[in-house]
Amino acid sequence: MSPSKLILAPLALSALISNAFAQTAAPVATPASVPVAVTSTIPLKISGRVDVGLRSAIPSDLSKETTSSEAVDEGSNARLNFSGSSNINDDLSSFFMLEMRFFADTGATASTDPLFKDKAWVGLASKKYGEVKLGRLHSPQYAVSTAGRYEAFVGDSYASNGTRGALAANQWNNAVYYTSPTANGFNAGLTFSKGEKTAANGIGAHLAYNDGPASAALGLQQEQDKWDTTTQKTMDTISMGAYYDFGIVRVGATYARSSNANITGTGAQAVTTFGVRIPYGPGEIRASLRTIDESSRKSATDASSDQDSLRIGLGYAWMLDATTGVHFSLVRDNQKRFNANGSEKSDRTGEGAEVSLRKTF
Repeated sequence: MSPSKLILAPLALSALISNAFAQTAAPVATPASVPVAVTSTIPLKISGRVDVGLRSAIPSDLSKETTSSEAVDEGSNARLNFSGSSNINDDLSSFFMLEMRFFADTGATASTDPLFKDKAWVGLASKKYGEVKLGRLHSPQYAVSTAGRYEAFVGDSYASNGTRGALAANQWNNAVYYTSPTANGFNAGLTFSKGEKTAANGIGAHLAYNDGPASAALGLQQEQDKWDTTTQKTMDTISMGAYYDFGIVRVGATYARSSNANITGTGAQAVTTFGVRIPYGPGEIRASLRTIDESSRKSATDASSDQDSLRIGLGYAWMLDATTGVHFSLVRDNQKRFNANGSEKSDRTGEGAEVSLRKTF
């Protein structure tokens, strides 16, 4: 992607601001000696989720241990969201969003997490010219092409696919994201992230389609290498997702592949998911499959950190009302680990289960 295309984002922001001045009536002149009171009329919206249950979980690395352990744990990460918007004129509006994540079973946050881990942005939206957001933003992969809407469990619950993306980061700091207006179901976006210290700059784009029962998205991004964090070195990720709702069943799939990773640029990871959502009774039957294919994580000649896995999830979302649900999960995970020379080190399988109570507000 040519760096010159990044000019579109600041130009779009300038166009939105110019549009606001053009369409807003000139203010009445006020003598300098008379103070002008400024008040905020932006309505504040508070929303979030708490999701806790009983879990029998298998270890993340089955090559070391396959025995499950029981705990009271989160079905999905709790969140607290603050957002608001206001109209500047008939075309232009401003908005902001802040969202923190925490562990509902303890009330704590991870010690290394920023306060607003998931979202921290401000922006302008124009019906004519599109939208510009600035701050800590979702990357094209996480926000668009492998978003939870393409996954059977909407990205949450123990039976979900877990990660749907490859090595690409979910959030980008110091970022600007321009999204075009939607026309005939299509919209497109460009984003740029300014790296700090040893982090390389990020650049990305997306193309998305949403119309009726069909949705599809494609994302491209280049960012700091997740497997080589000591230098300003980039890796590339392509990602895509789609679903079609037949009414009696919704079928969805995602694919993401990161390449040019690790110190020699030879590492890659590909993640593929497939899932279905079937309305049944007061909720949905959900089923998913995820595969991970990882190669040369450390270097071209050392595969000791590689893994291949196949994860199958089966569950049911029993909705007690519009904001309260009981979520059942069954999981079967197969993992293959390798020696440095690429030969198979282990091939093990484990099962887990969970029931959780989720409340959104």
